[in-house]
Amino acid sequence: MNHPRHDETRTKFQLERFVFFSDAVFAICITLLVIAIKVPDPDEMHIYTDNALWTYLSHNSLKFLGFFISFGIIGHYWSVHHRIFGYAQNYTTSLIWINLGYLFSVVLLPFSSGLLGEYASNTDMFLPYAVYVANMCFTGFMNIWLWLYISNPKRSLLTRKISQARIQLGLYRSLMIPVVFLISLLLSFALPVFSRFIPAVIPFILHWGMKGLERRADQKDKDQLVLATRITRQEAS
Repeated sequence: MNHPRHDETRTKFQLERFVFFSDAVFAICITLLVIAIKVPDPDEMHIYTDNALWTYLSHNSLKFLGFFISFGIIGHYWSVHHRIFGYAQNYTTSLIWINLGYLFSVVLLPFSSGLLGEYASNTDMFLPYAVYVANMCFTGFMNIWLWLYISNPKRSLLTRKISQARIQLGLYRSLMIPVVFLISLLLSFALPVFSRFIPAVIPFILHWGMKGLERRADQKDKDQLVLATRITRQEAS
């Protein structure tokens, strides 16, 4: 295994630094999203009445939608990262670089989200949404790489061996976001406004659409833990 060059007794401390750095990047990215939404200057925009302000807000509704979706996606990927490293007890140099690639894809999201927001009202332009979807796919595929790398039992990075069903569940959940966004992008050529609302179904799919797979993974993990406990007791006796 390709370990970083440091005292092995410091592995836990180094792993904590690794995770804290990632948390800081996520926190900064999720904060930067709101910067793209500017409070209108009343003199510049000639907004002096409630009706004028409401017109401005309505005109920028797709920008607000993009912000909420991006906020939710980054929050989701942070929670996934949190769960992945909840299993980890060790790491390698390769894992550091894969994680940096994952964070690179995440730090691009405020830019792609801001680009989409800037041109959100112009539904005749497809490039801003294509860039945004490409970023979402990039992040999703980096998340898959990170999960498959760290969950591989051959690398002995986990606190315990997890079932193949759990690994598959993580893979399917990670694929869901890129797939939904790609479907949305394809539909945007025919239904540009409607397609922007399609990613809003992602939380429902992740929460309710995979309940069966989640129960199966829980049962497999439980069975595996019982088997491991039984083997340990037999060896002890």
